Amino acid sequence: MTEAKGGRDRAGWMTLYVVLGVALAVQVALLFLLPSGRVGGLVLFGWAVFAVSAVLGWLPILLFRRHGGVAKRRSYVHTTQLVTTGLYAVVRHPQFLAGDCLAVAVMCITQHWGTLVAGGIAIAVNRLTMIKADRDLVAKFGEPYRAYMTRVPRASLLLGLWRWMRRRR
Repeated sequence: MTEAKGGRDRAGWMTLYVVLGVALAVQVALLFLLPSGRVGGLVLFGWAVFAVSAVLGWLPILLFRRHGGVAKRRSYVHTTQLVTTGLYAVVRHPQFLAGDCLAVAVMCITQHWGTLVAGGIAIAVNRLTMIKADRDLVAKFGEPYRAYMTRVPRASLLLGLWRWMRRRR
């Protein structure tokens, strides 16, 4: 990769992460600033999805540390081995899925137009980030990652569980 391409690539990642971070930060701020929505069942559903987002957000850290070949004192994102077990046997990008779940949860809890706008932006940018991550992971891990992509969906938890159960038979 050329120096210019590497710099553009880093800038592209930073732009995506900044937009995603701001959108999610706005949502979380609105969660604490706004009252709960009027539809109680939707609020309860939102809190359940919020709990799922916490699990999807934190569990990958443990899995990467245990199975990803991460050197001591390095961030969990510095994996040297492809992780395809545990949660990664169900979805390829559980932490990005956690961001989507967080966005949906806040929309359901607050039922406010501001969280709908911020959540919509977060989900759209998150999708772009997942596509970019897949390209980078193909470049890093090659054919094993391509094969993994055919078995495990990008971020569909229900489809991933269905496929995982079918593979286990």
